[in-house]
Amino acid sequence: MQKKRKLTAAFCEIPQEKETLQRSWRTGEHSDWVIVLGPKEYTIHKVIVATGERASAFLAASFRKHCGQTSERTDLTELIPQTCWPHFEALLDYVYHGEDVADIEVRVSNWGPLMKIADILQIRALYTKCVEVGADLISHNTAPNVVADAVELQLGGELQQQVVQIAVDVMSQHFSSYTHNDLLGLPLQVFEALLQRDDLEVTNEDQVFDFLVSTSKDLGDPEMQRLWRCCRLHALSPERTLQIMQIDAIPKAAVVWALSQRVPTIAKPAPNPDWAKDWVSATGPRGREITFLVPNPAAYANKRHLRSAAHQLCEKFKWRLLVFPLGTESTGNPRQVAAFVEVVPEPSVEAGWSLRRGEKTKTP
Repeated sequence: MQKKRKLTAAFCEIPQEKETLQRSWRTGEHSDWVIVLGPKEYTIHKVIVATGERASAFLAASFRKHCGQTSERTDLTELIPQTCWPHFEALLDYVYHGEDVADIEVRVSNWGPLMKIADILQIRALYTKCVEVGADLISHNTAPNVVADAVELQLGGELQQQVVQIAVDVMSQHFSSYTHNDLLGLPLQVFEALLQRDDLEVTNEDQVFDFLVSTSKDLGDPEMQRLWRCCRLHALSPERTLQIMQIDAIPKAAVVWALSQRVPTIAKPAPNPDWAKDWVSATGPRGREITFLVPNPAAYANKRHLRSAAHQLCEKFKWRLLVFPLGTESTGNPRQVAAFVEVVPEPSVEAGWSLRRGEKTKTP
């Protein structure tokens, strides 16, 4: 029996028409709608933009003329913030290419704008993608930029609160690695939240003072008046306390209140007056250094001890000094001071915790 032959023939393409058959907003071929964004106009295809996994629910509604248009176009100029405009073409590529082309790359530089556009245009797939990768983009190097974008673009709601919280958590643990220029772009409310942290990674309050002095060269008095409230003036060294006289943004009331907190308490402390309300929100000691004065140490018996005030180390732990002014049973003679560092867990920490020595990793 003779084997049945197959037909073979090459498809004859028209070279000049090949590109026009690709799905693209760039050529305008067979487009049926126009999107206006500032000075630019984009010719798009409704069936692509309004259907599929990457569709825009907002534009789909616009195509049905529920938004009051009288022509076949939608003007997004007033809806999309101008800082997002440079990322709009990448978004159109994302919508047009679908799953068969490499996904859009979400980076620190475009995360906020893409999130904002996805929210405005109601593109669920892109919005979900940005949410999934958002936390991973926040490191101590990138946190200032990510949180600045989130607040300035008004991402709003729970999402914005989460970004602010994560960024402040990260920045507070690496505060000493920043210069004041690194943080100048922070929205004021984020700057305040960072400087108010009990676990701010500083040696002592003098470091916060010096940081704010440097920052005051670039910010105005109204902003600095709010930021100075985050400095715990009563914990400053005598040298920095004298420098307060040169800072107009610190009112006399703040200095009086700070001095009242430094006087040794003999009787019951006086209630805080109304004029001090702006300065009493955070009063506890903080920093990675403890200055601890032991009055009359020679009067202490052997093995008798006292503790310093506890400083916040991180969200879950405080640390403090345990001091034996004349030593313990193991210090021997002559009697000498013995001191230990104690780590104190917060009530929320489960029993059975332990400390492990970790290795430092280099940040690329």
